[in-house]
Amino acid sequence: ASFMRLQPNGNIPVAVIDGQVYGQSNDILYVLEESFNQDGYKSLRPKDADRMRAQGLLRLERQIFSAWMYWLTGSRDPERYRQEFIEVLNVVENELSSSKGGDFFLGKDVTTVDFMFAPFLERMAASLLFFKGFQMRVPSGSDTPFPAVNRWFDAMERLDSYRLTKSDYYTHCWDLPPQLGGCTYEDNGSPFESAINGDKTLDGTQGSWELPLQPHNGGVEPDWGWCNEDGMARREAVERLSANFENVVKFAARGAGKKGMPPFSAALADPNAVPSVAMECSVDIMLRAVSTAMLTGCPSAEAGISEAVDTIISAGDQHKEGVVSSLAYLRERVGVPRDMRLPAARQFRAHLNW
Repeated sequence: ASFMRLQPNGNIPVAVIDGQVYGQSNDILYVLEESFNQDGYKSLRPKDADRMRAQGLLRLERQIFSAWMYWLTGSRDPERYRQEFIEVLNVVENELSSSKGGDFFLGKDVTTVDFMFAPFLERMAASLLFFKGFQMRVPSGSDTPFPAVNRWFDAMERLDSYRLTKSDYYTHCWDLPPQLGGCTYEDNGSPFESAINGDKTLDGTQGSWELPLQPHNGGVEPDWGWCNEDGMARREAVERLSANFENVVKFAARGAGKKGMPPFSAALADPNAVPSVAMECSVDIMLRAVSTAMLTGCPSAEAGISEAVDTIISAGDQHKEGVVSSLAYLRERVGVPRDMRLPAARQFRAHLNW
C-alpha cells in the first residue's frame, strides 16, 4: 500500500530524492548525479571530450531496445526482426570494440552510458535465449560472434554495485511476459527454455535443477564466478531461508491451498492465495531437512529426511501430494536477486528437488 501511494501504476523503478518521486531510471541517474557531486563522490558522467559520443551511444541504446522489443514480442515477420536485431547488436559490438583503454562503452571507466545499457542487455541475453534460442552471453573462453559485448558483461560483473542488482535468466524470463503483454516463442528456444526452467540440461543427461549441478547450467548461463563456491552458496541459501522462515513456510503452503482472486496475468504471481494450514507443519519439517542437507551434505541428512518422508507418506496420498506441491510452488518462485543470488538459488532449487 505504501508503495502504491508513491507509484499508483505499480511500475518500477521508483526513487524518492529530497522528497521528490522519480519513476524513470534515466531521471533517477541524472538526479543522483546532480545531488551527489561533492568531493568524495566519483561522477558517472561522461567526460566533456566524450559527450558527443555518449549522446550517439544513448541513441543506439534506444535503437537496440526497439529492435529487441520487435523480435521478442512480434509475430508477423520473426526472421526480419531477428536480422534487424542482429544488425543493431553488431553496431553495439563495433562500438565496444573501438572503445579505447577498457571494456566499457567509453573506455576504462564505467559511466551513465553503461548503466543505461545494462538492464536491457542483461534482459536481452536472457529472453532471446529462452524465447528464440539466440545466445548473446557465453561462459568465459567460449566462442562467440560478440566478444566485445561479453567483455563488457565481464567488466560490469566486476562492479559490486552491478553484482548486487544482477538477476538470473529464470527470473527475467518469467517477469518479462506480463510486463510486455506476452513474448513470442520460436522452436530454437525450446532446449534453452527447458534448461532455464530447470527441466533438462542441454545434453539431456539430467534435470538442470538436479544435483550435481552442471557448471554454467550446462553452458546456458555463465556461473557467477565472484560468489560461486558451492559451500558459500549453500550457506547463503540457508541464511536467506532462515531469515524469514515462518513466512516462507506459509508462502510455500500456498501450493496446496486455494488460488487467490482475482487471477493475475503473471503466471507465478498469486498474492491473494490462501495457504493450506494443514500442510504447514510438514512443509516446515521438509524445509528444515533441506537446510540440514545444504549445511552438512546430502548423505548426512538422509536419515532425517527419510524419517520426515515416512511420516508424510503415512498421512496419505493427498497429504503427500500437498507437500510436494508446496515445495514445487516455493522452488518455482525463488527470485534473483530479490531472495538470494544465483549460486544460492541454484543450490536451493536443486536441493528442493533432491
